Amino acid sequence: MENEQAITATEERLIVFTRYPEPGKTKTRMMPILGAEGAARLQRQLTENTLSNVKELAASRPLSTEVHFSGGTEQLMRDWLGADWSYQLQAEGDLGQRMASA
Repeated sequence: MENEQAITATEERLIVFTRYPEPGKTKTRMMPILGAEGAARLQRQLTENTLSNVKELAASRPLSTEVHFSGGTEQLMRDWLGADWSYQLQAEGDLGQRMASA
């Protein structure tokens, strides 16, 4: 019984994969339509929307959130998204490898 309580009290872990929204280096498939600045703006909006939803979720349950990023630096990510999150540089490799390393 004691172990069950410890398990249910444990925070869930949510990892958000994103990229720093540097024009020309993010959402590159969208650049022919949106341009480099527009594609970076889209990346910014998608990430901010996702993390807004995560904040709502975290208000209702114990949740540990990590932002795994590529591009930029941890300081650039903190300047952009704030100090509410734990930041980690994504591992090298394809998406499956990066997810397995997280």
